[in-house]
Amino acid sequence: MKNIYKIIEKVELSQRISLKESLLLYKHLSLSDLIYLANKRKTNLFDNKVFFIENIHIEPTNKCFYSCKFCSFNSINNFINWDYSLEEIKNKLLNFPKTIKEIHVTGGINPSKNLKWYIQLFKILKENFPDATIKALTAIEIDYLAKMENKSYEWVLKKIKDNGVLFITGGGAEIFDENIRKKLCPEKGSSELWINIHKLAHKIGLKSNATILYGHIENYAHRIKHLEIIRNIQDETNGFLCFVPLKYRNKNNFLNIRETSFLDDIRFFCISRIFLDNIPHLKSYWPMFGINKAIFCLHCGADDLDGTIYNTTNIFASSGSEETNPSYTKNELIELIKKENLTPVERDSFYNVIKKY
Repeated sequence: MKNIYKIIEKVELSQRISLKESLLLYKHLSLSDLIYLANKRKTNLFDNKVFFIENIHIEPTNKCFYSCKFCSFNSINNFINWDYSLEEIKNKLLNFPKTIKEIHVTGGINPSKNLKWYIQLFKILKENFPDATIKALTAIEIDYLAKMENKSYEWVLKKIKDNGVLFITGGGAEIFDENIRKKLCPEKGSSELWINIHKLAHKIGLKSNATILYGHIENYAHRIKHLEIIRNIQDETNGFLCFVPLKYRNKNNFLNIRETSFLDDIRFFCISRIFLDNIPHLKSYWPMFGINKAIFCLHCGADDLDGTIYNTTNIFASSGSEETNPSYTKNELIELIKKENLTPVERDSFYNVIKKY
């Protein structure tokens, strides 16, 4: 236990810890001590602030060329199938307030949605919400569009940037271990695909988030290694604004194994905050956990609650998330955060403060 105390001291001094040291904390430190250390790191950065954004998600299609074993979003596994036209999306936009600050666009790998189609979509979004940031496309979608166009990743990234996208999404990272990827999502290719696309995005001035899909057939060591790769990329590019742990949910997919416990979720949130010393924000994504558990994670290192979403996301609703409320208003999020004796801070996509409540 002597080594543990030295590691704890490093964390309290805001010093970087190694993969091996993180594993020791993960496996041997009590949950209460982990929560204390993670929360100390968070409060050193942001005091008691919790960030949120007024946003919507646009998911154009759940028809997907790939069939990842963990996926409940794909039309193969989903009870509801959709493949919206540009006109249908345009009509949907009429339901949302003009005050939204971010539009998150991602969906299935659908051959009917080529780069031209997405550029038309981005134009429609900017016409309807000129002040909102467009955060669009996973690395996996960009890879497929590059193949369709017979162009490089950088060419596609520059093209979407020229048409209003300022931020790419973090999805598709799953887990950076090739043996596990072959079992879970072999069609998506290697970890290098995701890594290279995000590095290129950062190089040309696009920001992004980083993600992990955890709680399936991986172990603690795989998770920490994934974090180490993310941290190394950030050292090189400084392009990630937030890390988003995404929990495997076991409904309506081919994997269908037992989910990890919420106690394990908490440990992973704590380790993520402690280990990722160069990524400022840690998101507790309420559509995945359900709002009550997501709120609890705000006391375990997380400082961001995502946003309103306004009844637009189906990804986790189809996979077994216990969240029954499809959206939260800005005022509802403010009250939920205040009830925890935390300070709600409305932000834009780049964590610039709009208003502190």
